[in-house]
Amino acid sequence: MSKSSALASVVSLPIILLLFIVLLLGGCQQNRAVIIEAAPADRVTDQPIVNQPAAALPTALPTLLPPVASPPGVAPLPGASGANPFGLLLGADGINDQYRVELAKALGVSYFRPWYVNVEAWNGACYDLACALGPQAGLKLILTARNNVGAAAPFATTPPQDGAAYRRNLSEILTLYQPEVLVVENEEDSAQYWNGTPEQYGALLKAACQVAHDQKTACANGGLSSKTTALLVWAAYIEQQQITEACSFVQRAGAVLAPDLCRFTAIEHLSAEDKSALEIGRQLLEIYPSSGQDYLNFHWYVPDKNALSEAVNYLRHATNLPVMSNELGQNDQSPEAVQKLLSAAADLKLAYAVWFSLDRDPAQALQNEDGSLRPNGQAFRQFMQAHFNTVAELPALPTPVPSPTSLPKFTAKPAPVAASGQLTFSQMLKDVTYCTVGGVELKMDVFAPWQPAGPSPVVMFVHGGGWVAGTKSGTPGMSYFLDLARRGYTTFSIDYRLAPTYTFPANIVDVKCAVRHIRAHASDYNIDPDRIGAWGASAGGHLVALLGTSDQSAGWDVGEYLDQSSRVNVVVDLYGIHDLTTEYVVGNVRGLDRMVFRAKDPTDPILVTASPVSYITPDDPPFLIMHGDMDPVVPYTQSQILHDRLLAGGVSSVYVQVHNGGHGFNAIGGPIDPPYATIAKTILGFFDEYLR
Repeated sequence: MSKSSALASVVSLPIILLLFIVLLLGGCQQNRAVIIEAAPADRVTDQPIVNQPAAALPTALPTLLPPVASPPGVAPLPGASGANPFGLLLGADGINDQYRVELAKALGVSYFRPWYVNVEAWNGACYDLACALGPQAGLKLILTARNNVGAAAPFATTPPQDGAAYRRNLSEILTLYQPEVLVVENEEDSAQYWNGTPEQYGALLKAACQVAHDQKTACANGGLSSKTTALLVWAAYIEQQQITEACSFVQRAGAVLAPDLCRFTAIEHLSAEDKSALEIGRQLLEIYPSSGQDYLNFHWYVPDKNALSEAVNYLRHATNLPVMSNELGQNDQSPEAVQKLLSAAADLKLAYAVWFSLDRDPAQALQNEDGSLRPNGQAFRQFMQAHFNTVAELPALPTPVPSPTSLPKFTAKPAPVAASGQLTFSQMLKDVTYCTVGGVELKMDVFAPWQPAGPSPVVMFVHGGGWVAGTKSGTPGMSYFLDLARRGYTTFSIDYRLAPTYTFPANIVDVKCAVRHIRAHASDYNIDPDRIGAWGASAGGHLVALLGTSDQSAGWDVGEYLDQSSRVNVVVDLYGIHDLTTEYVVGNVRGLDRMVFRAKDPTDPILVTASPVSYITPDDPPFLIMHGDMDPVVPYTQSQILHDRLLAGGVSSVYVQVHNGGHGFNAIGGPIDPPYATIAKTILGFFDEYLR
């Protein structure tokens, strides 16, 4: 099949845009909103206890407490110490840092959570100005410290190489900003955020807490993710032979647990991935009580009113530590959801409860892009006024600042399903074998849309990780598969063979086989085989760029489904690698040459063969390419090279360079421009322009 004949029609691949956005952020996790009823007022209170003696992990957990009713009226609901326990992480998209802090103050919270401080790269100032502006406005800080986020593939924090330098820098940070609570790292159970063992994290946590206690600052872990926490609760029910309760919990925690768990009666039935997550969670629960931390911190976005109570009770019983959350949120803009969640968090007497107010991951912010309050934001403010009488006058809306970055103008089309309210996938299939190569079964996860009008367009997601790491389910972007379903897409997230066990071209052979599989099973998946889009970031960006430029003549269409084309209709390529004959990675580029591509030296022809720029012809699909100008891993010139070559070859290409954007669009040296929300709208418009 020729390259052009496979491009018959195109489809809309919208919120994949937000997928990428997620990849860049690192706060909100792949979860959903917590909507719970309050618990009895005499529930255990999580009082601050710096240097609490370590508690032994119970050998048997008591039966989890049943759901309880909300207390009547709007009487004050005190936090752990009788004060307002609530805080905000309030996004900066479209609004300046001063307004972020002023709005948080007006909403009546006591605490502010800046993005994070990078300890290893500490240069005397936090890049998030809210680190300083929050205390100036009378807000106490709950400060996340990460060692070296984004330093290298897979772009998660690695343990400190110099322990003395880590402690010294952290001490300077605490002295300067004086947070009430130091949060050490972020979701240490997830490979997205922590690139080390639980034991290494425990050592880091203990060292950080010692520094914090020397400065009379409380200390907490980075935050167990929703999925790991939910797996731990489910496993506790299973081990107590409470099979009915376990299934009930799975049904109520469906945002993070697969429905199949309802059929399981033993932990041995779990997938290898879930077993690993459960084991890491259990190791961390054993580590926490002896780490010197003062609070057990977790994240939670499950949209059920009782699941949060079960999770909090489990964590308390398992560790005997007071519980807090520096990340709670909602996945819609329902005022009722806000009221229920805030009441429940206060009644459960969480020591601290920080609301995630940002349009990210599937979370929905309290404010619009211009800073005005949404209905859920108004409900948040009303709750604070009714229960704590702490709100202030709303600040005047900030004057919009024109972006110096010139962006293409695309018209985004409305989603066929409204963004508010509860929404579930019509079908979710995990670990589907799409091809088998040399006895290796290659797996994909499939997320089907809600009530499709007909055969749906396709988004195929290809993960990054330097060609040596990463998984189909190990990306924060997967939380946006729900948004894709809302817009009518079937999403396929694929694994591919990794180096050094399998060297190039194994990875692109697998990616092409995945496309052919999807087309061959179009009727089974109820998809349109002529409307397939590919999205990738970093190493995944390289692979989708190869997918977009190469055809059968490259020799990579081998194996199964050879009667099908591996061509795609549109490509979104984020901070990928495109010309391997250049210095395509900062640092050990020659090591990657050998490990991934088996190149003998920089002149080896395999590097030309593996470069997407080697295959450009006029019938290639439209490209949207985005790259940060401060990327410390892949030089942004890699994307500029591809863009220029595509245009010269007669191919439609749009290139957006993100000012202050690092690898993954984390901010370096100042806020990124354009901001995340604008990037998201640009990508949404791009896919709507070509695919809907």
